[in-house]
Amino acid sequence: MFATIVCAIGRGSRQRMLQLVETARAQLAPNGSLHLIHAVEGLPLSAAPDDWAVDVMAAAESRLSEALRSTNTPALIRVRAGNPSQVIIAIAKEIAADLVVITSHRDDVLDRVFGSVVDHVVQRAPCSVLVLRTTR
Repeated sequence: MFATIVCAIGRGSRQRMLQLVETARAQLAPNGSLHLIHAVEGLPLSAAPDDWAVDVMAAAESRLSEALRSTNTPALIRVRAGNPSQVIIAIAKEIAADLVVITSHRDDVLDRVFGSVVDHVVQRAPCSVLVLRTTR
């Protein structure tokens, strides 16, 4: 059991998101804290985001809130602009996470050349990482 868990939610299906939340919740110690995080790529990283960026971030937060309500899972939601692997690692460090729960996806050519988000998180996370594998 882990006291502080980061559950990294990507752009996958709702079913996959719910599976990630349930997996993270099963690893959570009583009175532990669960943090659902989502990184939004392609947004300006300025201190004063424009209306479009605010809307995109709010939509992501709303999607995560809805998933939590449907599973009756208490968690903190964090949506940030930036590179997903960097956001996941930064938040894990900020909150002194004991575990990161993340899902893999089917490899594509870019993953083979540059490495995937999962690869980067596994190599650089300050804690254990649980990778939920994609079925092929």
